[in-house]
Amino acid sequence: MATEPIDDIEDWSKKLAPWRQDALRRLAISTDLTDGDLDELLAMIKQAAGFSLANPAPTPEPFVKAHFGGGKQKPVVLKGIANVENVNRLVPKAGLAFCPTALTVIYGRNGSGKSGFVRILRTACRTRVEKADKLKVLSDVYGGSTGPQAADIIIDEGSGDSPIAWTSGMTARPELMQVAVFDTLSAQLYVDGGNQIRYLPFGLALPHRLNGVSLKLKERLEAERATAVGDKVGLTDIAFPLQRTTKAQTFDRSLTKTTTDAKIDEASTFASGDQERLDEIIAVLSAGAAAVADLNALIGWVDAIASECETAATAYADASLANFTKMRETAVLARKTAQLSAGALFTDEPLPGVGSETWRALWNAARDYSVREAYVGSDFPVLASDTGPAACVLCQQPLLDDGAQRMQRFQKYMDDRLDVAATNAEKTREDAAAALEPLTQLRVEEFADRVEQVRQRDAGLADAVTSFQAAAIKRRTDAAARLAGEDSDLVPAFTSPHVELKALAQKLRDEKNSLAKAGEADERDKLTTEKAELEDKKILAANRAKLVTRRDLLVTDAAYNKALGEVQTRGITQRANELVDTHLTSAVITQFEAERERFDIMHLKVGLSRKSGQTKAEFEIDPQTKLTKVTSEILSEGEQRALALAGFLTEAALTDGSGPIIVDDPVSSLDRDRSARVAERLAEEACKRQVVVFTHDIIFFNELCNAAENRGIEPVTIALFGDKDAAGKIDPAGMVWKGLNVAKRMGKIKNDFAPLPKVLATSPADYEYKVKHLYGRLRDTYERAVEEVIFRDIVRRGTDVIQTQLLRYVTLSDALAIRFHEGMTKANTHSHDNPAADTVPVPKPDEFLADISALEKLVEDLKTESQVAEAARPQMKPKK
Repeated sequence: MATEPIDDIEDWSKKLAPWRQDALRRLAISTDLTDGDLDELLAMIKQAAGFSLANPAPTPEPFVKAHFGGGKQKPVVLKGIANVENVNRLVPKAGLAFCPTALTVIYGRNGSGKSGFVRILRTACRTRVEKADKLKVLSDVYGGSTGPQAADIIIDEGSGDSPIAWTSGMTARPELMQVAVFDTLSAQLYVDGGNQIRYLPFGLALPHRLNGVSLKLKERLEAERATAVGDKVGLTDIAFPLQRTTKAQTFDRSLTKTTTDAKIDEASTFASGDQERLDEIIAVLSAGAAAVADLNALIGWVDAIASECETAATAYADASLANFTKMRETAVLARKTAQLSAGALFTDEPLPGVGSETWRALWNAARDYSVREAYVGSDFPVLASDTGPAACVLCQQPLLDDGAQRMQRFQKYMDDRLDVAATNAEKTREDAAAALEPLTQLRVEEFADRVEQVRQRDAGLADAVTSFQAAAIKRRTDAAARLAGEDSDLVPAFTSPHVELKALAQKLRDEKNSLAKAGEADERDKLTTEKAELEDKKILAANRAKLVTRRDLLVTDAAYNKALGEVQTRGITQRANELVDTHLTSAVITQFEAERERFDIMHLKVGLSRKSGQTKAEFEIDPQTKLTKVTSEILSEGEQRALALAGFLTEAALTDGSGPIIVDDPVSSLDRDRSARVAERLAEEACKRQVVVFTHDIIFFNELCNAAENRGIEPVTIALFGDKDAAGKIDPAGMVWKGLNVAKRMGKIKNDFAPLPKVLATSPADYEYKVKHLYGRLRDTYERAVEEVIFRDIVRRGTDVIQTQLLRYVTLSDALAIRFHEGMTKANTHSHDNPAADTVPVPKPDEFLADISALEKLVEDLKTESQVAEAARPQMKPKK
């Protein structure tokens, strides 16, 4: 047993990725996917591709055929058009109401407004279009209207009338895509563009629609990728001045989406020691003999300053400064103690101040004068000489007993223990002042230049040396002040940098040794290679953010590549076309051949050739000739129209939903025979679906109405007309008289007669005038009865078609012939001009009603007699 298409699709779906199964499910239960559906499907794809999502994607739900619901679209009924504004010359608020089932026929002469309504429908519904601008709907080019083109299209999906607002240029609404429109513009496309089956039946559209969804998601992914990645990877390129095979450049070139942060950190870390080494190598490679000499001088100064700093740190430490203060205080105290002692010994001396500083200076001067000049070789003081008393070294007078005794007392005082202690203390202070560390290197003139040299190697050490210099000088000044007994200020704290300076000196010696080695070729090559590695590593470290960004972009790009792989359509397209070939191709060709035969165009050497696409299946017209020209250049206009109708009806027959079809002037360029065939075909289609036909051909109008009535369909007819003011006006009287059949004519006569009895009571003259007109209409109806009822439309006026097979119905008994003659005679009598003698009275209302009833009964009897005749002629019935 052959499987149904939906069974094949269900089996196939089980092999698809989860998101595709879920997409099929959504497509099966919805006419169109919403943006929300696409967002969720995209989230499923991206989550599977490795994206980090802010919110988890929904869990995919597999497709089963139960989701498809039997494969039928929700039926749509086209109820009409209303509130038309600014479309061609259509009257404002123009509208049409369509029969919700079966057949609606809109008749109107050229310029009556039919095209305006059709143009609205072809832009709003499903139609063939080659260029979108061909669907443009204009306002009245002769009028002054400047507003937008708009209308309401009324549909019913089973829950009552629902208006769909239409404006020119809007995207067709999904609900209206079941409504197929055929007109002159689409007709040529059916011939030249192929019979494209875009709305596949039996669920076959699902794979093609899945392709459409895949393409939409692909567009989204590519747009996102262009924004998220685009050419940004190129912007993360690191500009190395020289292209070389350093570790840094090799790492940069080999970076991939799998490179970890740890690897990036390892490759791009550039520490302060690396910079020091790079500076050292640069200096070594660029230096010469002069640099070695400069280094020697700098090393000497650093050694000297380190030693001086170390000494000063001790000499002017807080403890040393406190000792200087104590030393000064000790000397002063000792002297005061000695002076107190002297004051007690010399209270009787003629002059005060013995023992004071001034006096001591005087005494010491006198002693020096004595031992060096006056009494060389004699101890001081000299009191006597060989010849008598010695001369006083101060007053040059002989020392008398009082003077000699005074000198002896003074000398005894000077030799006293307290004075000696004071003198020693003062000597200690003076020696300490003389021995203060001069800070030669810290005060040297080129100190600032040397510090700058240090700064080039170690800014922190340079700052430390500078700070120490200022503090040390301040402390030395304070030390001198303390020893001199002067006021002392607060001194800054200081820490000697001598340890760091000694380390720098050693480093400088190593640098000097390196400079010496740099003169050797092998060593220089090693240094050059090391320099290149450090330089590129430094550049890599400065661009670490670019490395991370590039790696992240590569990760994102790989995820988009994986996601884009998920939306490839090749496999879906292949399976979709296999399903179409299995379940549809033969049906399409069979239907197309049947339509061609109905329209008597089997002589045309044409066929359908299969053509497939990603989102649709197409069957193109194949001219089957050696010519390469398009079909419209081979066929006549009538043949083109018949072929286009065959393609249109093939598509309509095989489209899901049995949606309404709208046909505009279908018999343009067709001969009367094919026009009748088209009428029969549309009437047949109206038994299956809603059909709306626009025509200006009154003969075709009658053919179509007759064909519908023969199938038991009562067509709804609308008559449009236009005048100098506007088009699209509906004639309230209905169809023009010649477009009415016998039954409708009698109905119209009855309606028009209804008010006449009252007219007779008020105006016999008006009554006579109007009843005379109705008798004329009655005569026309008798004439139409000959064509329609007696001769069963075997021969129609205005056509060259004779349906001889209908002769089996034709019969006319004497009695019916006489009744026909009598009724026609009376209609002629009262419709023609009668003599002024008033010998023919005007029929009263009851008499006119009796005449109408007579015609109705005659038609009924003629039809009964015709049916009896046909039953008695079985040999004349068409063979099946």
